[in-house]
Amino acid sequence: MKRLDQLSGFFWLFISIIVCVESISVRIGSFQNPGPGFLPFGSGIALGTLAIILLITSTMKKRIEGKVISIREVDLAKVILFLISIFLYALFLSWIGYLIMTLGLILFLLIIMERSRLWIKIIISIFIVLTSYVIFYKLLNINLPRGLFWF
Repeated sequence: MKRLDQLSGFFWLFISIIVCVESISVRIGSFQNPGPGFLPFGSGIALGTLAIILLITSTMKKRIEGKVISIREVDLAKVILFLISIFLYALFLSWIGYLIMTLGLILFLLIIMERSRLWIKIIISIFIVLTSYVIFYKLLNINLPRGLFWF
C-alpha cells in the first residue's frame, strides 16, 4: 500500500505541475483582476500541496499491512439511505428552500452516520447551515432557493 500511495502522489504532483504551467501560459492575473488561469492555477497549487503531503506521509509511514474492507463489511443500508437523502434533497430543494432542506439533510446524515448525542448533532447542523448561508448568500451574493417560507 505504501508503494501505491507513493506512485499516486507522484502522479498527482505531475498533474498539478502541468495544470500550473498551463495556467501561467493562459494568464493568471491577480486577486483584484483574475485572469482565465487564476482558478486552475489555485487548484493546481492545492492539488500539488496535497500530493506532497501524500508523498511525505506515505514515505514516513511504517510498513503495516492494512486490512482491506470487503463489500460485506460496508453497511449497505447507510449507503442506500445516503443516496436517497441526496436525491430527495436535490428534488425538493427549490420547493422547500435552502435553509430547511440543508438543515434536514445535514441533521439526517449526522444521525445515520455519527454516534453522538442528538443535541450535539442539532447544534452542528445549525452551525453548518448558518455558516454556509452567510458565506453564499451574504458574502458571495448567491441567490439560494427560498422555498415555502421565503427566507
